[in-house]
Amino acid sequence: MSFSRIIQQLLIPSTFILVLGIIGLVFLFFTKKKKIGKILLVVGIVFYYFFSIAPVSNLILSPLEKPYSFLEIENINEANKIVVLLGGSESNILRGSEALRIYHLRNGDIKIIISGTDPLLSTSEEALGVKRFFMNRGVKENNIIIEGRSKNTWENIRNVKELVEEKPFFLVTSAYHMKRSLEEFQKLEANPIPAPTDFKIKKEKHNFFDFMPNAQNLRNSNLAFHEYFGILYYWVIGL
Repeated sequence: MSFSRIIQQLLIPSTFILVLGIIGLVFLFFTKKKKIGKILLVVGIVFYYFFSIAPVSNLILSPLEKPYSFLEIENINEANKIVVLLGGSESNILRGSEALRIYHLRNGDIKIIISGTDPLLSTSEEALGVKRFFMNRGVKENNIIIEGRSKNTWENIRNVKELVEEKPFFLVTSAYHMKRSLEEFQKLEANPIPAPTDFKIKKEKHNFFDFMPNAQNLRNSNLAFHEYFGILYYWVIGL
C-alpha cells in the first residue's frame, strides 16, 4: 500500500474520528491530562454527528455530483464505445446497469470497455465478474473489452486512452467520481462524454430525520473526502 493511500485513508472522516477517539481514551485513562482526553472525545463525537447527517454529507458531495446528470436518449449516438470504470461490488452493479442501458438503447451497436481491478488483490476477477454480468443480460462477448491492469484512476485513464485514442466515448462511473475522471481524461486530450450513475444525493430538501446520524451518510462523506484528496493529490504531483 502506497504512502499516499495511507494518508488518504487517515483523512477520511470515519478514520480520523476513530483516531481522535482512541487518542482521547489514551489521555483520559492513561495520562494525567484527562481534560485533553475529554476534549478529544467530544470533538470526535461532534465530527461523527456532522459527517453522519444528510445535510452535511450532501453539502460535501454537491460540488462533485451537481454538474452532471444522466445521459439523455437524444445523445445516445454521439459515441460508439462505453468505458466502465470499476469501483467495488456495489458501485459496479450500478455502473454496469447504466452501461447496459446505453448498450440496449443502441441495439447492441457499441463496444463496452471494462477498466480496473482490485488494487489490493493481484488475482482479482472483478472485471470478469462484470463481463459475466453483461453477457448474462444479452451483451455479445465480442462487444466486451477488458482492461484489467489499472489499479487506480490515474492508471484507468492512461490505459483506456490507448484503447479509445481521441474518439468520443461514454464514460460510466459514479457521479461523485466523474469530476476527477473527466479532468484526467481531458489532460490527455481524450473526449469522454459523461454518463454518470450511482448518485448519492437523493433529495434537495431535508426533514427532521435527515438530521439523525446515519451510517450511509458517513460513508458518503468518506467517498467525498476520498475524491477531494485524489483531486488535490493529482494536482500537487502534477498528474
